[in-house]
Amino acid sequence: AFALMHKKAATTVATMDLDVIMVGYQEASSSFLAPLVIGTLPANALEGCGRASHNCIRTAWVAPSSITTPEGVAQTIRDVLNTYPQKGQAGVDCNGWKIVNDALESDAAIITLEFKSCVGPAALAINLGQPFIDDLKLEIGKDASDKFKVNVLSKSRMGSTDVSVNRKRLIYLGNQLKEKGWSVPDPKYPYEMSP
Repeated sequence: AFALMHKKAATTVATMDLDVIMVGYQEASSSFLAPLVIGTLPANALEGCGRASHNCIRTAWVAPSSITTPEGVAQTIRDVLNTYPQKGQAGVDCNGWKIVNDALESDAAIITLEFKSCVGPAALAINLGQPFIDDLKLEIGKDASDKFKVNVLSKSRMGSTDVSVNRKRLIYLGNQLKEKGWSVPDPKYPYEMSP
């Protein structure tokens, strides 16, 4: 949500690839859109969710004890991600997904993905008919009992709610991991958790 104050009633709209901001000036005799390039913004998800967030989920998936190496975790995560349909599922992510950065086998142990929404009434009304973009970030670590785990952050880039899109995505991926023996909690938004 960018804001621009101008005496000629300026409006600002962020494009969904977040690398260009379009500034529109409307005057009595004309209107136009002029691109103002401010640089490429990062495609990865933010590190946390707000306490009352309705568009961000942070959770962790714990690997079974049979997986004993970070490479084994990375391969399982890639295999599960590759089961996610490019045309989406459960009415979400109809415009596909892509891996933005795969550093699972580096010291960072992170993979970042972008998911593009279906184009429904909200996208038509407030996003110039473009799909909304969500970010998914997965990071390999260990839990208190020294089992491998994957820290998960799924977050919408825009809006104050996501109509359960992040939850549906994580349920799909979590169910694939459960079939492989992983411990996967039900994904919850921060506002659903007890203080």
